[in-house]
Amino acid sequence: NLFPKEWVTSMERLQDRVPAKSGKEAWDLVYSACPGGKVGFHRVFSDFDDVPLAAASLGQVHKARLRETGDAVAIKIQRASLKEIYDKDLDLMSRIASFVDKFGGAGGKVGGVDQSWTDIIENAETILYREINYQDEAENAIRFAKDFGLGLGGTSVRSTAKSVNGEKLESASEWLRVPFTYGDLSSEKFLVMEFVPSIKVSNDAKLDSAGITQEDREYLAEALARSYLRQFVTNRFFSTDPHPGNLGVEVFNDEDRPPRLVFYDFGQACTLSKDQSLGILEVIESIIDLDAKKSVSAFNRMGVLKDNADLDKVLAKVQSNYDSGRLKVKKRKVRNSAKYQKGSKQSTVNEYQPPTKQVPEAPLSKIEIENNSAKKSSRKEDSEVMEYFTLQSEYAFVARALSQMDGVGKGLDREFDFISAAAPYIVEVKGAKRYLLDEMKKKLEIVYDIEKGILARELALF
Repeated sequence: NLFPKEWVTSMERLQDRVPAKSGKEAWDLVYSACPGGKVGFHRVFSDFDDVPLAAASLGQVHKARLRETGDAVAIKIQRASLKEIYDKDLDLMSRIASFVDKFGGAGGKVGGVDQSWTDIIENAETILYREINYQDEAENAIRFAKDFGLGLGGTSVRSTAKSVNGEKLESASEWLRVPFTYGDLSSEKFLVMEFVPSIKVSNDAKLDSAGITQEDREYLAEALARSYLRQFVTNRFFSTDPHPGNLGVEVFNDEDRPPRLVFYDFGQACTLSKDQSLGILEVIESIIDLDAKKSVSAFNRMGVLKDNADLDKVLAKVQSNYDSGRLKVKKRKVRNSAKYQKGSKQSTVNEYQPPTKQVPEAPLSKIEIENNSAKKSSRKEDSEVMEYFTLQSEYAFVARALSQMDGVGKGLDREFDFISAAAPYIVEVKGAKRYLLDEMKKKLEIVYDIEKGILARELALF
């Protein structure tokens, strides 16, 4: 919504349609990148298509086949001199970050939160240099697939991830797919993956042509949110770059089978600590429950509050956001198609609506003045409260992933938001036993809470 459609269309080309090398130039590039050179390449591969399937800023992808099995593969080849370009660009960014940090004040803040730009750049360097080492990308892709229990051909294998309660998670193969990665054939500049054709997630015309309905799109948006809930909470490892060029839709000939979301490109990935991941889960749950105290407790666990933070002010601001309805969870949409009825899980959350207040009638001009005044006051409170926060660099990548995911999600479902879409799967990441125990505790707190429980309110009448 920030740029005209013409600009967006042009910028989308940078995702997978950057000018590429074809013909002899493509052959020279693949020979130079492949372990074993020309001889090694032809010993392992056949039917190499010198016209790339896609091309981005760091490399281009070609289709070929494995001689031994005849399986189709996608070979990602790195562009020349990337390391030298990165060295120069990141050195310049480090100097700029150091210069900005010295100013302090607004210069030393990110979104109003105290944060060292130098720390952000240093952490970004680690991730960015890993992005141009395809061996690292292969490791990321293999770990991602294992976490979700995804095998060659999109088959189901045993997931290595566990719920918060320690229960093994089910394979995600019904709703998620990643290309199998041939780590033994890959190198720093040469990545070999299973060839998995799909429709770009933002290509509405092709999705329509393939029979993808609005109900299917909403399902895919929910699958995206579900995948990130698992990445953040149970895997503690996530792709930081879920833009439309890295996401596809796999369509099946079987009309009774829903489409499947496909993740590509694991060059940029980030890990989280246990406290970071569980803190994120607690924030999500606190928003679902509209529980300001739990939100502040989660902020502490995440390590984002300063030691001198005024917790009463932070709590009051969070409570104000909940009371005003700025944050609320939408009810899960019902899907009526028969393909979504088989083994479908019912939503475990309801739509939470803050109590409405009766406002006396007033002249329009007065209401506008009061609204403007409230907005200014709210902005002031926001800036004051943000002074108490500090962000670890990992959260910059969490924010980036959430931002890109939100764009993709809203492209599929205009009403998409991550919390609402992920809410039904809290039980999955926590484990059924842990989830039920926690829900029982919440019910008991509603009755027995010393300050706000039902009994406390009843006793206050006497």
